[in-house]
Amino acid sequence: MEYSNDYLDDLLVRMAHHSTAIEGNSLTQGETKSILIDGYVPRAMNLRELNEVINYKGFMQVIREKLDNLPPLSLELVKKIHFLLCQNAIDGVAGVFKTIPNMIIGASFTPTQPYMVITELQDWILNLEAQIEGQGKEGIIEAICRQHIAFERIHPFSDGNGRVGRALMVYTCLQRGIAPIVVTKEDKAEYISYLNTQDVAGLTGFSLKLNAEEEKRIKLFSQG
Repeated sequence: MEYSNDYLDDLLVRMAHHSTAIEGNSLTQGETKSILIDGYVPRAMNLRELNEVINYKGFMQVIREKLDNLPPLSLELVKKIHFLLCQNAIDGVAGVFKTIPNMIIGASFTPTQPYMVITELQDWILNLEAQIEGQGKEGIIEAICRQHIAFERIHPFSDGNGRVGRALMVYTCLQRGIAPIVVTKEDKAEYISYLNTQDVAGLTGFSLKLNAEEEKRIKLFSQG
């Protein structure tokens, strides 16, 4: 699949806006575009919120540099993505796996203990690759959704797990040559419900719709 530069700019803005808004960032999509594309900060704003959206430039740069041959996921790449998205934007250390146990508000399970994170993430990467191998688009998206739920239950970082998990969904889609899955803030409640209930089928159906919408968007930008 071909992605125009304008589409990649559009993807950058929407990823930065929606993924951070899901976590509580108050910047509008227009303000996010102004910051990331026009290089202009339109008003006085919280520095942490500003950094949260600016950080997506680094993530998108990684994608742009190797878009035709994105490297396979690895522990180091997962840590790098966390660093890029979370530097100067979280209370914990960006790019470092958690060292003390953490919890998810309202969760009925306990996330992976720190001493097990590396082992479980290694298995997570291998499982994702195995589930995707030889699959068509629907099978790839189902595997991505299943492993996205698993990633959020591992919760490998002290903070920033949601935005990293969603970035990994986008990364894996692009790596496999399909339109990315961009979860919008308007869909937050539905999306979180699928995570809370471990509803792989529900999240897959939801993501297939987002993928189809993204395919249309890519075509529209290619016609411009």
